Amino acid sequence: MRTMKKSTQPSARASAKKNAVLDTTADVFAQYGFKRTTMNDIAQAAGISRPALYLMFDNKEQLFKELAAYRLDLALREAKAVLEGDGSVSSRFIDAIMVFEKTYTEPVANSPHGAELVDVNMNLATDVMTKGYAKLIAALAKLLKDADKSGEVSFENTPMTYKTFVELLLSSIGGLKKKAGSKAEYRKQTQQVAHVFLSSIIK
Repeated sequence: MRTMKKSTQPSARASAKKNAVLDTTADVFAQYGFKRTTMNDIAQAAGISRPALYLMFDNKEQLFKELAAYRLDLALREAKAVLEGDGSVSSRFIDAIMVFEKTYTEPVANSPHGAELVDVNMNLATDVMTKGYAKLIAALAKLLKDADKSGEVSFENTPMTYKTFVELLLSSIGGLKKKAGSKAEYRKQTQQVAHVFLSSIIK
């Protein structure tokens, strides 16, 4: 008699509960920073016991890494939804970047502990971040490739590939994060830089 294999996939209810804890954790880290935040702080904010929190995450470092992956996945889904929507190539391209930055980058940048959280992110979640940005780059490059085929843009006069174009643009935007004095200024400069890049290929 064959026995049914127990699923190793988390239930929808368990996943929803874990995501709720991750959402709460993002707020706690933004308020107190990584070093000052304890697992007890997170458990209290999430309305669960500390033992229950440790059943989900082994330690604060693992929790932070999973939070980075969770926020990246959310940012990517929202950006791809914009890319697949209506509007011109230029508007979809820029809006997708803005949505991604708003979801993944701005919550950290707006925190008084932003610099610390960025450092922790680089140390604990570099692999997660690298994979996430690679997916964003691929999605943006695909939009440009499709637009080139349809005649909306042209790469005829540029030696760059679609991927190289996106990578250079995102690198330029990355430099703005350190210089912008406010969220509004950062958004404005991001849009300006994107428009400059796109003006070289838009027909």
